[in-house]
Amino acid sequence: MKKIAVLLTLGLTAGAVQVSAHGDTHSGGVTYLENAPMTYELFETAIEHVDLDTCPGEFDGDASFCRMTLASDMAHIFVFSHDGDQPLLAVKTVPVNEVLGF
Repeated sequence: MKKIAVLLTLGLTAGAVQVSAHGDTHSGGVTYLENAPMTYELFETAIEHVDLDTCPGEFDGDASFCRMTLASDMAHIFVFSHDGDQPLLAVKTVPVNEVLGF
C-alpha cells in the first residue's frame, strides 16, 4: 500500500508541474491549480501524509488547510479549500530541511 501511495504522490507532483506548464501560476516552488479534480476525500484515502497544524504564510489559514508528503528529500505541501468538496488548490514543494528545521 505504501508503494502505491508514494507512486500516487509522485504522479500528483509531476501532474502539478505539468498543469503549471499549461498556464497556471507557478511561482517560488508553488503550483496553483484551478478546477483541480483532486478532492481531500480522495487524497485522504489514497496518499500517505501528515496533517499540518497551519499552512505556509502565503495561504489563507481561514479558507484552507494543508497536508504534507515527503519524497526524494523534498516536502510537498498540499493546500485544500475548506469549501464544497474541499478541492486541491495548490502544491508547494520545498526542501525537507526548510520544513523540518535540520
